[in-house]
Amino acid sequence: MSAKGKILRLATYMCPGIPVEYYEFLAEYLEQELGLHTELLYSSRSRGPDPTRGDEDRIDLAFVSTVAYLEKYKSSSSNFQLLSVGAETIHPTKGPVLGYYSDILVHRDVRERVKEFYDIRGCKFVHARENSLASNRLVLRQLKQMGEDASFFGDIQGLAYSAIFVASMFVTASGDHMSSIEMVVSKKAEVAVVDSHSLANYLTRHYYQKPELHVQVSWGPLPPHPIIINTRIPGELRQRIEEALLNLHKKSEWRTTLEKFSITSFQKLSFDNYLEAIDILDSTKSLSFGITYY
Repeated sequence: MSAKGKILRLATYMCPGIPVEYYEFLAEYLEQELGLHTELLYSSRSRGPDPTRGDEDRIDLAFVSTVAYLEKYKSSSSNFQLLSVGAETIHPTKGPVLGYYSDILVHRDVRERVKEFYDIRGCKFVHARENSLASNRLVLRQLKQMGEDASFFGDIQGLAYSAIFVASMFVTASGDHMSSIEMVVSKKAEVAVVDSHSLANYLTRHYYQKPELHVQVSWGPLPPHPIIINTRIPGELRQRIEEALLNLHKKSEWRTTLEKFSITSFQKLSFDNYLEAIDILDSTKSLSFGITYY
């Protein structure tokens, strides 16, 4: 907090995979509900608040990935703690879920020959980045359980800031889910594994592309993208923030906009919601889409 406790600073590290407009909406809502001026910081270059940059002094609330939370902020010594609320999203076939799914997305040209996951063998595959829970870690665990490795795919492609690296013997992945979806649409890849919430938001904006895409299978659910709060925030304000989010869907004028981002409500959660994610990371820590021979 700053300016005598009258400014609440939010930061998102989830863009462009999740639209920045969603976080702008939450900032506006919290400003009205809490009576505090809010500011939103946007960073696509880091995974979360960085103490070496003084972020613990200027960021009050941050939206981060599950992997970033588990690797950087779950320790009791961290300057940030898990906020006890998470988003319930709408999946087109699974329905409402506290969290999201990992969607195996194929182009319509591939749909007829891809009836199950095994049929994806040899397809050109794109994932977002190395430590993405939905598009990397969960896929590696699935391949491990099948007795397979990265050679299951005929080609692996990774994104690095707008540049595309296509490698026959190794992969560099550091992109985002939206770019992965666009690669399937443009036929630069036949298969992508993406965050279902990212896909829902993509199709809201690009509804005309829906006939080009098909979700072959959905894995999960995975826990909600964590919201972390600075430990120096007073307990009374933390409670007000949680209550404001939990009550958002009860306010019709705000709920309508929330649903445009494929979210029905915010619900209570705890660290237990992330235990399955910890298991996924532990079981794949020695695996990667690194070097693949064909």
